[in-house]
Amino acid sequence: VSTQSTWGLMDKKIQDDGSEEPEEKKELSPEEKEMLKRLEKGELELVDSKKTGGKSAINNDPKYEQYTLMGYEVNPKLGLVYKDLDNISKQRKAIFTLLKSLGSNLLHGKSLMNVSMPVTIFDTMSLLERSAGDYIYAPIYAEKMYEAEDPVDKMKYAVAMTVASLHLNLSQKKPFNPIWGETFQGKIGNLNVWCEQTSHHPPISHLLLDCEHYTIDAKHQFTLSTYPNSATFKCLGHRRIVLKDKAKTTYIIDFPWAETKGFMFGARVFSYKGNIRIRDKTNKLYAQLRLNAGEKSFAEGLFKGQDARNDFFKGLITKNKALLKDMSRKAFYSKDMISYVEGLWIDYVMIDGDKYWEIDKVPFVPLVREPNPLPSDSLYRNDLKALISGSLEESQKQKEIMEEIQRNDRKLRDLAKKKKQLMPLFTCTVIN
Repeated sequence: VSTQSTWGLMDKKIQDDGSEEPEEKKELSPEEKEMLKRLEKGELELVDSKKTGGKSAINNDPKYEQYTLMGYEVNPKLGLVYKDLDNISKQRKAIFTLLKSLGSNLLHGKSLMNVSMPVTIFDTMSLLERSAGDYIYAPIYAEKMYEAEDPVDKMKYAVAMTVASLHLNLSQKKPFNPIWGETFQGKIGNLNVWCEQTSHHPPISHLLLDCEHYTIDAKHQFTLSTYPNSATFKCLGHRRIVLKDKAKTTYIIDFPWAETKGFMFGARVFSYKGNIRIRDKTNKLYAQLRLNAGEKSFAEGLFKGQDARNDFFKGLITKNKALLKDMSRKAFYSKDMISYVEGLWIDYVMIDGDKYWEIDKVPFVPLVREPNPLPSDSLYRNDLKALISGSLEESQKQKEIMEEIQRNDRKLRDLAKKKKQLMPLFTCTVIN
């Protein structure tokens, strides 16, 4: 993507027919000039999502697989339908094998914790790296938040960035669970990224992303509820953005929950449920979006017989917090509503009639691993290295060794608690 066309898109408004309004001559900000210099030097890469997935949802470039809808087809009524039949077959075989192992362990009085998931269904990255990839739109939208003077405009960019991240990292391949103390380092453009697994049980990770104009920190505690043919996923904790402006404007973001159906039989379908909530603690502004709203957008409402889309969302920006409790039709006609938001989370975000994000219009900045990270980095995991090299047997062996070490360390911690003794500063088992 040329630097001119890339940054030009951010200053154009997309009309209903998909065309662009005449471009207005605008002086670039110092930050944009700096990013253009870095682009010309090759220090920064902008990626056009249209070339890495976009609305087609199918793409064969594995380099950006985690950021796209690769392997999915969009079903307006059901949600995202996963079409990689080979991977689905591997996962179902692994689940049957796991169920057999569970039954065998129960019959022989062994712990269920001794059952290890096969690496054939794993992705070549840890959960820390996958979580960090949720912020690849930050160099675009968080910078816009910093530059905007009106708090409402800042909130609009926060809404756009949050919705844009929903289609990222939806790979059906399982990431490696981080070990307590495991880290990950990388960069997203000029944004430094640090992640660490800070708790073993419950599994909790913390993320810190920092650059000149803003800081993002997050606590991720993933929970999984399984059913006979489906599962629901929730990310407890928070995401916080602190702008380095005079007011130190601070945002807290709460994410919705997700559901995947078709684990054992039928179509594999992914969809979001619940609400996105964004709070501007500094200016007392609130945004709330209801996903899978079961309604039609304004444009779709003009056509009779058209079903409501699964990926449709609607919401509002307000200063009246009480308005968010109900989110009924009455709320959207209230005088306290500052801005109306709607869109399709796999396609676009529209606020007050203007499109703030489109999947095939706005580029993202990919996450790049730190080449020389700390020794505790995911990059050095023996099971992950073996899987990347294509050695499934060695990867499975190393994975089980690491899991046994974790179980042993937990026994030591539990034993120390029972004896009411002080733990050493570090307790670990050294491999190699």
